[in-house]
Amino acid sequence: MNVVFHLQVLFVLAPFAACQGHRVPASNPEISAQIDHKMEKSIITTISCSSPKGSLPINYTLYRNTTLIKTKVAESRRRAEFVVNLSISELLETLKCKADNGFDSKYSKGLVIDLSVKLTSKPDPPILGKQLTLYCAVTYKAKGDYTWYFVYPAKNTTKVTKQNQYVIEAANVGIYYCSVHGYFSNRIEVLVQDLSVNLTSKPDPPIVGQQLVLYCTVTYETKESYTWYFVYPTKNRTQDTKQNQYLIEAADSGIYYCSVHGHFSNRIEV
Repeated sequence: MNVVFHLQVLFVLAPFAACQGHRVPASNPEISAQIDHKMEKSIITTISCSSPKGSLPINYTLYRNTTLIKTKVAESRRRAEFVVNLSISELLETLKCKADNGFDSKYSKGLVIDLSVKLTSKPDPPILGKQLTLYCAVTYKAKGDYTWYFVYPAKNTTKVTKQNQYVIEAANVGIYYCSVHGYFSNRIEVLVQDLSVNLTSKPDPPIVGQQLVLYCTVTYETKESYTWYFVYPTKNRTQDTKQNQYLIEAADSGIYYCSVHGHFSNRIEV
């Protein structure tokens, strides 16, 4: 009887042990936030917690600092979503997820919902008359619209988009900024720029047959190439460089000038 009883116990425990052997511990969960609605003194946000690895089901717990907010079990999908109402003061506190599927509990990195809005541009700084791409960035997933503000000398305009970037084919003089959920970004100003290009030489004036260094200068920072033009009696040629100076070992008779962004310099004649 004792032998039979032990065999029965072994047969019952064997499938359970095999099942446990195939289970995988939950990995550290990833946490993110999406602002669903903003009210005067609070926001409604969806907090997502998801462990990329680990056997289901996974029990997720959401904390604000050390205070337990909600618990949810993910049985058929890895992600758990918590819809919570946070006051503006509670946004300064740290949110964190805990994942537990029967092994050691794993925690996410801390998340502080920052409602600040940052505006950047490409190119930076903007160039008057050139294409300008504006990027309106927040630290969370924005469900609302992006509002763009354009303050020009003659008039002001606004645009509303679902995308967080806005392309202006030719930038005008003015001030640009954006807002998300009523929070405003920093401002980017497009100024009247001196786009003139100045060519100088060393020595000045140049000497035929002697070494000549040409300097092509502008009043602003640029990452564009410098184009050099050499007009000789028998042939013409051009050269592009990233540097704003060009060395000629022995200057020939001719006319020299340069250009940046399609704007041409004065001419130096040897």
